[in-house]
Parts: sequence; structure tokens; C-alpha cells
Amino acid sequence: MSKEVITSAILIIVSVIAVVSFVNAILPSVYGLSESYNSVARTMEDQFKSDIDIIFIYPEGNDVFVWVKNVGSSNIPLSQLQFCDVFLLSSSNYWNPGFESALSPSWVYTLENGDSGDTWNRGETIKIAINLDSLPAGTYKISFFLYNGISVSDTFSK
Repeated sequence: MSKEVITSAILIIVSVIAVVSFVNAILPSVYGLSESYNSVARTMEDQFKSDIDIIFIYPEGNDVFVWVKNVGSSNIPLSQLQFCDVFLLSSSNYWNPGFESALSPSWVYTLENGDSGDTWNRGETIKIAINLDSLPAGTYKISFFLYNGISVSDTFSK
């Protein structure tokens, strides 16, 4: 009888140790996986809430001025605009101006109708000034990409 009690006790202890080891091995993986899903969900939420629209394009000399409106439901941090891209395409050439670059081509922005805060709020417009070495007469396509991949394109002629 005492042999059975000792055997049962040893089996219970071994089972408890096995369960604790299993839980300690699995829980960090589950936690890491949930963090991955949360990160993807936050990124997708940012993309779904972001939207922009080009409302006017004005070429003048070697410069192109583009007014872009935030029509999404989220505010865009102005600090993120340094990670945005501008592309200008023609039938014979393309430009990818650098943000606030000392060399041409370059682009800068100004917040046109917003407060002086640090976000580009819904309904506010930025004016993008693109400086090029030369801009010959022709038809052009301009594309503006936000830091999160949302983009808008339009065509204009000079």
C-alpha cells in the first residue's frame, strides 16, 4: 500500500513539473504573437484612418506648388512628413525630390490653414513647394506618398 502512495506522489510531482515547464515554454510565445497582432492592427488602423487629396497644382518656372488636404479621420504628425515621398513623372523623365534637401530637386511644406501645432489635422491643407533644376513644358503626373503608404496622384500641364 505504501508503495502505491509513494508511486502516486512521484507521478503527481512529475506531472506538476511537466505542466509548469510547458506553461513557461508556451506563454512567452503566445505573448509575443499577441504583440505582433497588436502591432499589425495599429498599423492597419493608421492606414484606414489616413486619407489625403490633391486639391490644386500650380507650376511656376522651375517650381511646382501642390496643395494637399487631409481628408482622413486621423491627424497626421507633422514630424512624419519627413518620411513622405514626392514623385514627379513626365514622358521622358522623373524626379524624386528630397525633403528639405540643400540640393535640387527638393521639397518643403507649409501648413496653410491650420493652427501652429505639431499635427496636420483633418480638414487642414499643406502647401508643398517642389524646386527643380528645370521643368520643360509638357504633361506631368505627381504622386505624394504618406509615411504609412497612403498615396494620391494627379496630372498637370505646364
